Amino acid sequence: MPMLVAEELDCDWTKVMVEQAGLDSTKYTRQVAGGSGSIPASWKPLRTAGATARQMLINAAAKRWSVSPAECSTDLGVVMHKASGKKATYGELATEAATMEVPKDVSLKAVKDFKIIGKSLKAVDNKKVFNGKQEFGFDFKREGMLYCVVARPPAFGMKIKTLNDARAKSMPGIAQVLRFGNKVAVLGKSTWEVLKARERLSIEWEVDTKLESTADHDAKMAELLTKPLEKPQRKDGDALAKFEGAHKVLESTFEGPFLPHAPMEPMNFFAHVKEDSAELIGSTQNPSSALRAAAQVTGLPENKISVMMTRMGGGFGRRLNSDFVSEVVEISKLAKAPVKLMWTREDDMTGGIYRPAAHYLYRAALDAQGNIIGFHARGAGLNVGNPCGRITFQQVH
Repeated sequence: MPMLVAEELDCDWTKVMVEQAGLDSTKYTRQVAGGSGSIPASWKPLRTAGATARQMLINAAAKRWSVSPAECSTDLGVVMHKASGKKATYGELATEAATMEVPKDVSLKAVKDFKIIGKSLKAVDNKKVFNGKQEFGFDFKREGMLYCVVARPPAFGMKIKTLNDARAKSMPGIAQVLRFGNKVAVLGKSTWEVLKARERLSIEWEVDTKLESTADHDAKMAELLTKPLEKPQRKDGDALAKFEGAHKVLESTFEGPFLPHAPMEPMNFFAHVKEDSAELIGSTQNPSSALRAAAQVTGLPENKISVMMTRMGGGFGRRLNSDFVSEVVEISKLAKAPVKLMWTREDDMTGGIYRPAAHYLYRAALDAQGNIIGFHARGAGLNVGNPCGRITFQQVH
């Protein structure tokens, strides 16, 4: 995304520094990364931003030199007037350019003129990543904050029957042990101390609702694949008729299980909830969702909650959800303290949001020459808010 701005700004990519903005719907439009939509949605707006800034720098130089902006050009962060040989760096012009009228209609580069977009260039913050200076969510620290890990049910559909937290509370560095719903938060002065204290919790779990099982899911999806369809999602021609006189029919079922997203950096987030405000900082693909989650938990108006994003150690859609944000906000509210919530890899694999499970049945009708004359596909899947829903389509070639 910074490359889009830098391309149209016509600046030196090696001198670019990227600074993450906090969530602000009054200044920015789409502040979300997900569904492979970041570049399509930002392609024109970010390029336009770069081109607009470039034009303002040109206008500032033209005014200073008493020449026409059309006579000026730019390259690698420098505005030039070829006829007079005058040059000025963007830095020399920036203060003056900031006072110029913002152009409403600027021209964007043709693809053939791209110098940065589409090129194999090093990310400008690679060195910071390599030497550990780039701040990811797990790196964030705040003086006086409490580190926190949570004991969650070992399976979906279970709840706490009994809890004995005496041993955990007595361990070094532990500040608080809090039960909230069917979870237990352990808060303390360091990561190691809270992890070891969590191991000392004595929790007896019981089944609250019917436990989910892969076997049950597979059976339900297999059943749905055989049921008559109420309404195909797509139907071109009469595919089923082609199967009746087909020389050969090929059929195969493909199954995809629930899978954790498993980003390199497990879930984590910081929250400091006060009586009249809340501050959130961490790795998220959807800061607006984090804001709404915090408002729901705290009861605070959204304009009293700030959200700042750190660099993400992977997201893949997992961080579009804000369950971990709701957790830390609730814990901070109960603890009356700034809290840094950390999930372990095991927490992430067993208690996260999963990629939907699905079964697909594909059938192809072939003629005597082996050409496909009919294609039929059906699918059954489980997704959030749509257990064992069905999607189907038919197509004739």
